[in-house]
Amino acid sequence: MDSKPDPVPRRSLLTGSLTVGIVATVGAIFYPVAMFLRPRKATSTGAAEVVAPYRVNDLKPDANGRWPAPFNFNGKPCLLIRADDEVRAFNAICTHTECTVEYVPEKGVIFCACHNGVYDVEGRNVSGPPPRPLEMYKVTLRGQPGQEDIIVSRNT
Repeated sequence: MDSKPDPVPRRSLLTGSLTVGIVATVGAIFYPVAMFLRPRKATSTGAAEVVAPYRVNDLKPDANGRWPAPFNFNGKPCLLIRADDEVRAFNAICTHTECTVEYVPEKGVIFCACHNGVYDVEGRNVSGPPPRPLEMYKVTLRGQPGQEDIIVSRNT
């Protein structure tokens, strides 16, 4: 019986796997730190500010009854709702399990489907497991009525 040597010795394979694991661990530790230290776009007051991809007249259910999806606000999803003729913006991350919430206009609530968490249109937790309200952002409207740009910023 003629045995051929392995083209990649086991020791080299194990060393390579260990190296990849160490590099991945170091990256997983330092990436969040680097993202935290990276400067963000800011207004003159220091508050982050983003023009939403929707205009006021876009804030209504589509043909399938779905509300406009959350958009990226400095790395977090931002939910826009229109309630009581007022535009409001919230961090769209549930305070319970960090699922993305959605607005249900026919019920007038913000709903988290992960564990049936319910928030009112002010972002206060009403029922279910969410321990605290959603973070609310400041909304500024600019432009012609109905066609206004929606500018979302952090409360300062």
